[in-house]
Amino acid sequence: MIAWRVGWVVAPGELVNDVSRVHIYNGLVASGFAQIGARAALGVPDADLAAANAEWQRRRDETLRQLDGLPAVLPAGSWSLLLDVAGLGLDCEEVSRNLLAEKVAATPMRGWGGEVAERHVRFVFSNEPVERLAMLGDRVHRALAASATEE
Repeated sequence: MIAWRVGWVVAPGELVNDVSRVHIYNGLVASGFAQIGARAALGVPDADLAAANAEWQRRRDETLRQLDGLPAVLPAGSWSLLLDVAGLGLDCEEVSRNLLAEKVAATPMRGWGGEVAERHVRFVFSNEPVERLAMLGDRVHRALAASATEE
């Protein structure tokens, strides 16, 4: 349920107004299917959750293996990771374009949080099979080399 933003708050009454104000900026009216999905997710057996978590960790670990030696930000419990391309002297939008030419979709993070964010491109590994992620390293290195020659 990545990015579905379905949840609830249990808090003292004096916090309700503040929590409501925060909610305005974090999500508006969770859709019906998201609410149904959240209810179903709460009933998933522990063994199934453990298997899903193990698979996502396997995907994360393969992505990190493919980016070994590059300034990747280690994700903890996430579905994506960031690569600090500015640390390599490169621009996130150029790198993203060159990755797409290599058939790798990575989001340039410019506009997602100021100077810190725009240093990065984001790789989403959560829905990619490990076998496909195993092809990532060569493609990323070719895209980075192409970006370096454009600088």
